[in-house]
Amino acid sequence: MSFTQTQDGYLKTINTALTRMGELSLLSQDATLSNGDRDLYDKEYQQLKEFLQRTKSKQFNGIDLFSSNNVEVTIDSSRSAFEIQSVNLNSESFNFTDKDYLDVNGKEIDANLKTSRKAKESLGFISKAVSEIANARAQIGAIQSRLEFTNEQLTSTKENLTGAMSRINDVNFAEEATQYARYQILAQSGTSMLSQANAMPKTVLQLLA
Repeated sequence: MSFTQTQDGYLKTINTALTRMGELSLLSQDATLSNGDRDLYDKEYQQLKEFLQRTKSKQFNGIDLFSSNNVEVTIDSSRSAFEIQSVNLNSESFNFTDKDYLDVNGKEIDANLKTSRKAKESLGFISKAVSEIANARAQIGAIQSRLEFTNEQLTSTKENLTGAMSRINDVNFAEEATQYARYQILAQSGTSMLSQANAMPKTVLQLLA
């Protein structure tokens, strides 16, 4: 549960960053802006893009939060396994580059807002990424729901097993208290009868004297 909650927390922040990047991309398409104006928008855009790149490598207790690998967890005493499906932020949807636009060395150029055309292309990347984030958060929500039901089932099973062990091992206090009182009465009665039996010879001797 903690693993998926941490994932969802990061994805929520990523979605906020993507929303802001979309706003900047839309603003940069304004025909009345100069490329100098767009450069100002691009500064914030690049910082947010760097934030997204750093988030891809985040870990939870040494385990990658966002990779192509599923995480397997044991959910009951019979070692039944359940796989938490991966959320891969290294997929094509989060690759903010323009593969159709290469520099003179054939290297892909990162998405930016320096021109109106680039701003429009960047908005396309962001729209795809936002859709992927929504799908990923829906997937995490479904996994959390299943884990909550599994946890409730395990809690119920634990309570029932504890009750069964208690009925087998624990003392019936009421019954034992009754037996203790009974044995005390029998012991006291026996002691009284023995005392009376021991006193009888002395009484006979007194009468003979």
